[in-house]
Amino acid sequence: MERSHQRGFTLLQFMVSIMILALLVGLAVPTFRTITANSRTSAATNNLASALAVARSEALRQSTTVSICPSSDQKTCDVPDWTKGWIAFTDANADGVLGTGDALIQAWPSAGPTMTVSSAAPFLQYNPRGMMNLGGSKTLTIAASGCKGNHKSQIVVTVVGSVQQSYVACP
Repeated sequence: MERSHQRGFTLLQFMVSIMILALLVGLAVPTFRTITANSRTSAATNNLASALAVARSEALRQSTTVSICPSSDQKTCDVPDWTKGWIAFTDANADGVLGTGDALIQAWPSAGPTMTVSSAAPFLQYNPRGMMNLGGSKTLTIAASGCKGNHKSQIVVTVVGSVQQSYVACP
């Protein structure tokens, strides 16, 4: 009598394979979350640096004062929280508020629900020479929720209007 050989996996081999796969996925997911949080932080930082560059170049190009302020509706300066988004606009009377006689240059949406963008300054302002109007350098910080290590981004706008980016320790 001939024996037939069956090919395939036994139930025990299959269960061990599934356990190893689950272990590898369990190790990879936290790393993936960190990578995506760092990516979101970089994207928000680049968006804000872009807004500052646009505002400075428009101040120089139009030879007028240009302000950037936090905005939740991308139409008015209405919130003290930079996380909701921000707008750049010509600011004829240099009051940091988009009013009559001012023109909206560009609006940027929220950095995202898991991001925090903050600054002690209620608005930033470039004069017609591309320098900061409000005296002293201004700092903005960007971080993803659950930030760990040196993954909080910091943007410093110097008195001469240049933008310096760096990463600092999370709280």
